[in-house]
Amino acid sequence: MKKFLIDLLILTLILLAIVSAVNIWLVDSIHSGWTIGALVFFTALTMLTYYIGNNALDKAQKTFTAAIYGSIGLRFIFSLFFIVIYLIINEVKDRVFIAEFLLLYLFYTMFEIYYLVTKLRSEK
Repeated sequence: MKKFLIDLLILTLILLAIVSAVNIWLVDSIHSGWTIGALVFFTALTMLTYYIGNNALDKAQKTFTAAIYGSIGLRFIFSLFFIVIYLIINEVKDRVFIAEFLLLYLFYTMFEIYYLVTKLRSEK
């Protein structure tokens, strides 16, 4: 779990640097605060869903599968809530933010899947 948290921190710092560079130099996005919020949101959500999946590794395969599908559904629904709140609160819809949000979703999901598959392979 410690290696996961260190690598998650590294990923978050790299993505923070990339997102900041895009918002400052390329786009001058008016919703950069939302992007930083999305980064924090996905970091916390990845820790939660990894914890759920990691604890399910010790259980039966049926329980593990249900936990993984549940964590995927949890990530998706919470992400939809985040986007809905963004759309309700902001009058101006920033396409750059939506693109950044979807890319963050993709990166954090791939990161979590990589760690769960690695852990699953090492268990067998």
